[in-house]
Amino acid sequence: MARLGPFRTVLGLALAACAVGCTTPGPQPGPDSRGAGRCGGEPMFAAGGERATLWVRSSSEFRAASQTIYRAARDALAAGLADPAWTAEPSQSGDLSALPPAVVMDIDETVLDNSEPQAEMILNGTCFDDFPATWDAWLAKRSAPAVAGAAEFIRAARSMKDPDGRPVRVFFITNRECVRRAGVESACPQQDDTAANLAALGLGSPTLADDLMLKGERPEWESEKLARREAVASSHRIVLNVGDDLADFLPGVRRATLAERDAARCTREDWWGRRWFLLPNPMYGSWLVTLGQDLDAALAAEPAIPGDCPGR
Repeated sequence: MARLGPFRTVLGLALAACAVGCTTPGPQPGPDSRGAGRCGGEPMFAAGGERATLWVRSSSEFRAASQTIYRAARDALAAGLADPAWTAEPSQSGDLSALPPAVVMDIDETVLDNSEPQAEMILNGTCFDDFPATWDAWLAKRSAPAVAGAAEFIRAARSMKDPDGRPVRVFFITNRECVRRAGVESACPQQDDTAANLAALGLGSPTLADDLMLKGERPEWESEKLARREAVASSHRIVLNVGDDLADFLPGVRRATLAERDAARCTREDWWGRRWFLLPNPMYGSWLVTLGQDLDAALAAEPAIPGDCPGR
């Protein structure tokens, strides 16, 4: 059973919950273990998570689950388009018939599969401090494959129209962060990398540069995604939202307690599987940060999440 690493690793999970590598460490390495001695006594950031990563990379079950979700999302999108009052964004209300339709999607582990660098970091014993450079180098490769069912869904969504004949526009709200890169003039090379990666998968579009909304691209675009969803909602009716983390849908849950997160989930219980579609991601995310630094204690404790929402 995996054991807990020091608090700094859990802090790293919070800082990088938007990207790959947010796994808790496994047993501390011995003198001859992979990467021992290289990290100056600090935990190896990506140690542990082998089973979760293998499930994403190697199981038919993950692909079946992902394809099932995306096929259901496609059907829900068709139904939502037919109803001009339908929205998947709680901040939207009133008459939305004047707005063209849109879908909002996360990128990592929703559209693009980053299990390859996750596995490499585990195998290489990547140190905590090396994670930002390792992640940025992966983005620069522009070679992430699509999550099963994602490309087909995006193509299908863009081919659909609302009752007024307006096509669906797909916006990607991602916590990939705009960071300067040595030798590159662009203020946000990560956006260029992501656009090129999507285009290589046949998912480019004339508006893709505007459809990609990265963390830090504007001062108000922080890890909390509400401001970016509201920016989309100001000009489009958001018919569907697809992500892999509760924070892709609900504000204020990244640092909430388990009980608070589940209460937030229950406030929109009827939206899951209808307006909101969540992909499974056992590798990392805000759910893991919420468990705290003692994962053995969390595992031994009684389940903190009730089976049903209140009133069911």
